[in-house]
Amino acid sequence: MASNSVDRQPSKVVDHRTLYRRLLIFLAALTLGTAISSDAMADDEHLGIIEYEVACLSCHGVEGRGDGPMAKSLRTAPADLTKISKANNAKFPVRRITEIIDGRAIVAAHGERAMPVWGHRYRQAAEPDERSGEIELRARRQINALVRYLETMQQP
Repeated sequence: MASNSVDRQPSKVVDHRTLYRRLLIFLAALTLGTAISSDAMADDEHLGIIEYEVACLSCHGVEGRGDGPMAKSLRTAPADLTKISKANNAKFPVRRITEIIDGRAIVAAHGERAMPVWGHRYRQAAEPDERSGEIELRARRQINALVRYLETMQQP
């Protein structure tokens, strides 16, 4: 027996509110994923070590005592980075060290800035299409990782 009626599935019409909710959920998930990956990079314990090896080791040495391979060729001896807290009433001056590294603070002992201003190095584009906001975030992550690593080097 033939039937004239066609079995139809109910039509799936998506109203604007449903579409808007889905878009918001997608954007929230995307934002959360980006935030998690950024935090993971910021918390990467190895990033601070790598930054130290690249930017500090040649003058400050493996243990940060100012005895790196380049130390003897410098006019001003590199600081013993293991004694930063001791020189600051047993408190590591995170902000001050960050400012020294990125070039906002001048260190009198460095005279004419014997220690390079690393902030400029960090703020160069890593990729040709890297935007200024991305550059600044990356620079902050690298400098913050280095400062956290220096804090772990402190001796009583």
